[in-house]
Amino acid sequence: MQSGRATEKTDVYSFGVLVLEVLSGKRPTDASFIEKGLNIVGWLNFLVTENRQRDIVDPQCEGVQAESLDALLSVAIQCVSSTSEDRPSMHRVVQVLESEVMTPCPSDFYDSSSD
Repeated sequence: MQSGRATEKTDVYSFGVLVLEVLSGKRPTDASFIEKGLNIVGWLNFLVTENRQRDIVDPQCEGVQAESLDALLSVAIQCVSSTSEDRPSMHRVVQVLESEVMTPCPSDFYDSSSD
């Protein structure tokens, strides 16, 4: 992001932000974050330091399997890592989503067994 060039890792970061939006039900620059000088990733990072990352999940997500929410949250945390080298590839993200979130409905669109 700092170089101004789009890379696979910046796309992974953006995907992580999108997952956080879905999980939290909030926009990346929600007014509640701006008041505290944060954005959605800053809020997540704050919650992680307090071991409260699950607090980011919108209460409206009740009824969703806890394992699926935890897997999505874990993917999002990895995707928005401040160090691009620590972010997974999108291939890995799809593998995790297929195995931990979408089971037993693997995607016909993307063959996760190929590299």
